[in-house]
Amino acid sequence: MTSADTGTTPSKSERLRAAAEGGDAHSTYEYGEHLVSQGQVDQALPWLEQSAEAGEPRAARLRAIAAKDRGQWEAAQHWYGKAAEWDGDCAFGLAELFVERLEDEERAAEWYAKGTALGSLKCRTNGAVLLARQGRIEEAEEELEQAAGDGDDVADGILEHIRGLEIRTVRCEEEIEELVLLAAKPAQERTEDEDEELENRLEEFLEDEDFGELHTTHKALLAYPHLVRDVEGTYRKARELNVPDTHESHALLLFNLGRYEDACRVLEEALTLHPDSRALARMLSAVHFQYGELDAYEASLLPGAEAGDPLQQYRLGRHFRRQRRSAEARRWLEAAEASAEPRDKLDDDIAGELERLAEAEEGEAPALSAEEEARLPGLLTAAESGDRAAAFELGGLMERLCRYPEAVRHYRSAAADGDPQASYALGRMLHEECGAWEKAVVPLYRPAAEAGDPDAIEGLGALYARSDEEIKAEWWLRQAADLGRPEAAGWVGNRVGDEYGDRQEAVRWWTRATHGGKVWYGWRAGKVLVGQGEYEQAEELLRLAWTGREEQQPLNEAAYWLARALKGQGRVDEALEWMRTAGEVHSLVQAGYTGFMRTSLFDPKLDLAEILVKEVGTEAADEEAEALLADVLKYGPYHRTARHLAARIAERRGDVDAAREHLEQAYTPKGEETGPLLTAEDVAGALRNFLRF
Repeated sequence: MTSADTGTTPSKSERLRAAAEGGDAHSTYEYGEHLVSQGQVDQALPWLEQSAEAGEPRAARLRAIAAKDRGQWEAAQHWYGKAAEWDGDCAFGLAELFVERLEDEERAAEWYAKGTALGSLKCRTNGAVLLARQGRIEEAEEELEQAAGDGDDVADGILEHIRGLEIRTVRCEEEIEELVLLAAKPAQERTEDEDEELENRLEEFLEDEDFGELHTTHKALLAYPHLVRDVEGTYRKARELNVPDTHESHALLLFNLGRYEDACRVLEEALTLHPDSRALARMLSAVHFQYGELDAYEASLLPGAEAGDPLQQYRLGRHFRRQRRSAEARRWLEAAEASAEPRDKLDDDIAGELERLAEAEEGEAPALSAEEEARLPGLLTAAESGDRAAAFELGGLMERLCRYPEAVRHYRSAAADGDPQASYALGRMLHEECGAWEKAVVPLYRPAAEAGDPDAIEGLGALYARSDEEIKAEWWLRQAADLGRPEAAGWVGNRVGDEYGDRQEAVRWWTRATHGGKVWYGWRAGKVLVGQGEYEQAEELLRLAWTGREEQQPLNEAAYWLARALKGQGRVDEALEWMRTAGEVHSLVQAGYTGFMRTSLFDPKLDLAEILVKEVGTEAADEEAEALLADVLKYGPYHRTARHLAARIAERRGDVDAAREHLEQAYTPKGEETGPLLTAEDVAGALRNFLRF
C-alpha cells in the first residue's frame, strides 16, 4: 500500500523513488545515494549504474566506491573510468585505485596528472607524493606548493612535515659539530667548567626530541626516501660523539626501515667501541630475535647472560625452554630470578617461563617414530650433498622436535633454489614458534602465497593485518576468504562493515564465516539482520552464535537478538522465553562493555515488558511486566517507553488517573511539576499512537 492509497504524506524515500522513475540522471543519482545512506547498497546499485551511464559523474564515483569496498577492482576501474576524463574526483579515485590496489604507479601518475588538469587539488597533492616517493623531490615540492597555494591544507601539512624534518636534521648536525669540537679537546686540557658544559649539552642533545625521536620518523622516510640520506647523515655524524646512545638510535632507525644487516653492522661496530654497554648488547640480540636469526640470537645473548645481565639471562632461558633444552633453560631462568640487579619488571615474565618449563618437563617430550628416527642419518647425508627435498623433510622433523636452529638451517637450504613451500615453512615456524617480527617473515610467505597455497595466502594476509597494512592485508585475505577460510571471511566482513560501511556485503562475509565454524560472526551478522527486518536469516545465525557462549562469553548477547528475531516473525511464545534467557545472562553481557557503551546498552527487562504488554496482554502478563517496569523506572523515572507501557497497563485496568500520571511523567522534564495535562481521551489517543492500535 502506497502513501497515495492511504492519503498520507509520502516519505522521503517514496518521493525520491518517484522522481527517479522519471529516468533523469540527477534524480536516479539522488535516489541511489539515499539508498546507500540507508544501508541498502544492493538496491542502490542499479539506480547508480543507470545514472552513471547517463553521464552523472557523482553516480559513477559512488558506484565505483561500492565496487572497491566489495573488492571488485576491475568493476571499480570501469565505473571510475566512466567520468574520469572530465571529473577530477573520478580521476582521483581511479589514480588511487591504481596505486593502492593494482600497484601500477605509472598509470596512477597519468590519472593524477589528468585530474590535476581538471582542477582536482587531491590529484595534485597525491600526485606530488607519488613523485616524492619516486625521488623527484623538486617536482614534488613545486606541485605541493601549488596545491597549498590553492588552499589544500593536506599539501600544506605535507610540505611542513618534509621541511620540518629537513630543518631538524640541519639543527641536529649543527649541534653535533659543536659538541664534536668540544669533545675533541683532550680531557687533560679541558677545564672543569668545559667538562660540565660538554656533559650537560650532550645530555640535553640526546634527550631533545629533535634527535632522540628522529628514528621514529621511519614512516615518513619510507614515503619520502630522499630524506633517508639526510637523516642517516645526521646519525653518522652523531656517532662521532662516541656515546652508545647515538649508535643505538641509528640502529633503531635502520631496524624500523627493515634494514636488518645494516642495523646489526652499526650495533656490532658500536660494541667494539663500547663492549660493556648492556643497551647495545640487548638491542643487537633483540634485532637477531625479531629477524629469526636463532644462531646469532643465542650467540649474542651468552656474553651478557654470563656477565650477569638478568634480561639476557631471561631471554636465553626462554630461548632454551622453547627448544626443550630444559637443563640450560632452568639454569638461566633461575639465575635471572636470583639476580640482585634490577630486573626491569621481569619478575612476572620469569615466573611465567619457569611455570611453562615445569609443565614441559612433566609432559611428554616431542619424539619421532622409530621409522623416522631410522631415516635421519640418510636424510642428513642427502641434505649435506645438496638434496633439497631431504633438507625440507629434515627441517620439518627438527621443527617437530623443537630443535628450531637446526630446522632453520635445513629449511633455508631447501629454499635456496626458490622452493616456495620451504620458504613458507621457514617463515611460519619463525613467526609462530619462535616469535619473529611480522615484517621480517613477509618475504618468506610471499612465494607460496603467490603460488596459490591457501595457508600461505591467509597467513600473509594476517601478517599484513597485524602490521597495520590493511590495504595489503585485504588483497590476500579476500583471496583466502574466497578459498573458504572462515577467519579471513570474518576479517573481510569487519573491513567492509564498519559503522559507515557496506553492511549488506559485511553480512554476506560474516555469514560465510559463521557457516565455516566461526560462530562469533553469527552474532555480528544477526544483529544487523534484525535491524534490517530479515528475521529468519538472523534466527539461523544467532542460534549458531549462541552455541559458542561457553567459549566466548560475549556471545551470551545472542539470546537478546534471537528473541527479537523471533518476535519479528510473530513467534511470541518463543520470543518470551529467549528474552527471559537474555535477562538471566545480562550480567555476563554487561561485563563485556565499559563506559558509555555500557550505560547505553539494551535492557532485556524493558523488551520483555514490551512483549508482555503489546503481544500477550493478559492479566498475568501485565503483572509480570509491571514488576519489570518498576525496576526500570527505579533508575530512570522519566524513561518514556517504560512510562508508556505502565500507562497501558493502568488504562487496561480502567485506572485513567494512573495512566495519565505515567504519560505526564514521560513528557515532564526533570525538576518540573506535573499537572493534569491530559484528558481521558488524550490518554487513550497517546496509547493508541504508542502501541499502534
